[in-house]
Formats: sequence, structure tokens, C-alpha cells
Amino acid sequence: MRLIFLISLLLSSGGVREGYVDENAKVKPLFNASYYESVKTLIEQSKKEIIICMFQFSYYPDYPASYSNDLVHILRKKAEGGVRIKILMEGGENYLGSNFSESLRRISKQLSHRNIEIKFDNRDKTTHAKFVIIDSKFVLVGSTNWTHYGLSENNESNVLIESKKVSKEFKSYFNTLWSKATYRNPTYFDTDKTVFIGVAKTVEKKISQRGRPYTIIYLEDGMRVYIKGHHNFTPGMKLKIEGKITKFRGKEQIDAYRIEKI
Repeated sequence: MRLIFLISLLLSSGGVREGYVDENAKVKPLFNASYYESVKTLIEQSKKEIIICMFQFSYYPDYPASYSNDLVHILRKKAEGGVRIKILMEGGENYLGSNFSESLRRISKQLSHRNIEIKFDNRDKTTHAKFVIIDSKFVLVGSTNWTHYGLSENNESNVLIESKKVSKEFKSYFNTLWSKATYRNPTYFDTDKTVFIGVAKTVEKKISQRGRPYTIIYLEDGMRVYIKGHHNFTPGMKLKIEGKITKFRGKEQIDAYRIEKI
């Protein structure tokens, strides 16, 4: 009775859209590496359409037998067979670093095909969602990224849902994200950047109003440096800073993409 009351309360308060409810849906929990076999089978058995929303999807040239490489090859094979594929990925916020951006570049190159469309979210939004929709019938959603550790090593939890109704809701959500995304990822390597050398005078770790961490460094020459994320630099450190000159309250600052101690 308590559970029924809670569900009713969520529906009446707008916490859950009524369209998401499907009492006839078939749900199967998937943990850890069991996800890989399930998603592989779903993709292999797809007939018309594959929709993927993924935070991180990696391809490893030096490890051809990795699970994520296997998914890349299966997707290409399905595309060559006429299945239409759409993939939306996190575009690579600055704090994610150059390796993340390079990974996106490799995936885009490997999945270049007329039946595969790839888009990236914009820099002002992090897309952390991870789900796959197959033929408007199956939804696989959960915590697993398509990386070596996500597919084979980490503790992960997911659910496989067989429901046209739920698939329709996820597809509607995907289409909303897709409409705001871009075909070209503004990667770290594409950004006009310069290398600066300086000695840190002060280092402050802060949190934005949106709850996002960032670090402010003032160099001994007075230059202000901004970088996303919290970094463990200390006063007196000599730093190599990659970034570009921007304006902050009318004064020049370095908007950094990467900082290294030298």
C-alpha cells in the first residue's frame, strides 16, 4: 500500500511523467560485464534502427580485442547492412582533458559511414546519460560507459527494458538532446591555444553557482588563470599552461585547458 501511495504521489506531483509507466514492460537487471553480452546481442539482432546516447565511448588501437572495439566493429557491420544508427556523445568539457577529446576523434573516424550519424553536445552542458534504443522496442539504460573498464572491469548496474511505450519516451528525450547537439565536436586540439609559463602566487579551489568545481591561479606577474575542475597546485610551483587569452571583468586572463608542473 505504501509503494502504491508513493507512485500515485509521484504521478500527481509531476515527478514522473505518466507516459513512462508501462505495467506490461519486461525488465531484466544487468550487472558488471553481463551488460556487454546483452548489448552485443541486441545490436547484432537489430533490424532497422540503433540509437545510442553515451558519455564515454572509447576505441583502443593498441588493444584490438577490447569489448568497446568489438562494439565499434559490430556497429559498422550493421550500418553496412542498412541499419540506421544515431550516436550522441559528450562533447568533451575542458576539465575532461585532451585524452577524452582524442578518444572522441578516434571513435568518429572508426564509425565514419553514410548510415551512421554522430553528434556531440555543446560545451555548456555535460551529457552523462547512457542508454541504447533498439528498433523502438528495447531500451538498455544504466551506468556503463563503452570503455574497457566500463564494459569489463567496473562494478556497473543497468536494466534492459522491453517496451515500445518506454522506448518511445526515451526516443523523445534523445531527439530533444539531438536537436541541440552539433555534428562537429569543438575538441581541445581544434581550439586556438597558446603555451604560457609562470609561477603560481596563489591557488584557490572554488565551486560555481551551478555546483561545478574550478580553480583560480594568480601568477607572480599578476595574470589570472582559470581552469575547470579542482587541481592540486601550490604557490611557488612553476607551471606550463595551455590555453587562450580571454577577458574577465575587463581584464585579461588565461582560460586554461591543461596545466602541468615543470
